[in-house]
Amino acid sequence: MAIKVKFMSSLKNVTGTSSADLPPSFDTFEKVMDELLRLFPKLKDEMFYPDGTIDFIYQVILNGKRLSWPEDKNIKVKNGDQLIFLIFMAGG
Repeated sequence: MAIKVKFMSSLKNVTGTSSADLPPSFDTFEKVMDELLRLFPKLKDEMFYPDGTIDFIYQVILNGKRLSWPEDKNIKVKNGDQLIFLIFMAGG
């Protein structure tokens, strides 16, 4: 098994894929983010402010629970977990 990562909306264009599987050795949210930024370097410019926080329009969901960066960087991630990266959209 693996840690399942899904990219929604325009993040699919940024990463070039809608999903990725990471080995369970990436056992914290911080380690997962480090690996994703290594695999998909454009994510950093797309999602992060210069101060290292994630732009408020992007949300990261771990098994249905919203995570905050960097506050939740030490949250444990395990084999079979699912992370979803999405963008809040608004319109009228």
